[in-house]
Amino acid sequence: MYSIKAITSLTGLTAETLRAWERRYACIMPERNSTGRRFYSQQDLEKLTLLVNLTRKGHPIGKLASLDNQQLQDFQKQVTVQPTKEQSPLLAQIVDSLKHYRIERCEQLLKKALIAAEPLDYARDILLPALQTVGELWHDGKLNIAQEHMFSSCIKRIVLSMVNNLHHHSKNNPGMLFATPSGDPHEFGILVSCLIAANQGYNCYYLGADLPAKDIIEACQHLHPDVIVMGLVKTPPDQVTIDELQLIIDAVNGEATKVWLGGSGAYFYYQQLQNDLSNCELITDIDHFNAKAQQQQQQQQQQLSN
Repeated sequence: MYSIKAITSLTGLTAETLRAWERRYACIMPERNSTGRRFYSQQDLEKLTLLVNLTRKGHPIGKLASLDNQQLQDFQKQVTVQPTKEQSPLLAQIVDSLKHYRIERCEQLLKKALIAAEPLDYARDILLPALQTVGELWHDGKLNIAQEHMFSSCIKRIVLSMVNNLHHHSKNNPGMLFATPSGDPHEFGILVSCLIAANQGYNCYYLGADLPAKDIIEACQHLHPDVIVMGLVKTPPDQVTIDELQLIIDAVNGEATKVWLGGSGAYFYYQQLQNDLSNCELITDIDHFNAKAQQQQQQQQQQLSN
């Protein structure tokens, strides 16, 4: 069972929107304990996640609320078929260029796609599918490690260049720090998140992957970010990663700084925090991150105006 705080963290919904959906559309019927507090089932979480994903793509909640989880899954498959077909020619060209070590051609293709897309769409529909495709081909032995590394370096150059172009530091802007803890070398989740945050006007501090907790904590003491964005991909995380991450969470506990965890390893870690979420939240995907970043910025603007 999930509390309303856990549900809002997992789905990106605000508590106000969640209550409005329940009241106006009866999309779910949460249980209540003896004190009247709402509790949500795994099935409720799955339905709300589907509803959030579909409404973010422009589908009205009023037409979706009465559908069950299977119907929502079927509908989601139908509406995502066409975008997948549109992406395949670009991915095919990228893979063909990479197979022939034409990394400059890969970079040209990715930059050309960038011109026609907003940063969120570019991250979700171009970068992440491309990284996944190249990773799967390397895993299947159809690309070698050198080709995979060349492509990863290409992606990193493009994204950090975009971040630098978008980033305009100001003491009035909220700040985000991006890193992964010791034992987790996977940085593309935090990399594309940094791009989204820069596009929203955040002061972005990109530290990179596989950093000791003490160095991340020291950076936070000097930079004072509003949010620490941590990526955990390895599943389950190594014990050293769990220990280091706990040091970071403990160091900022009780302060205004929040910790956002993303990646498949974060789901594993999140289960250990069910009874003590405090200022630590789980980010489910890039759209959820985008929504949470917007919400965080709005909250801080309201605080400044009061």
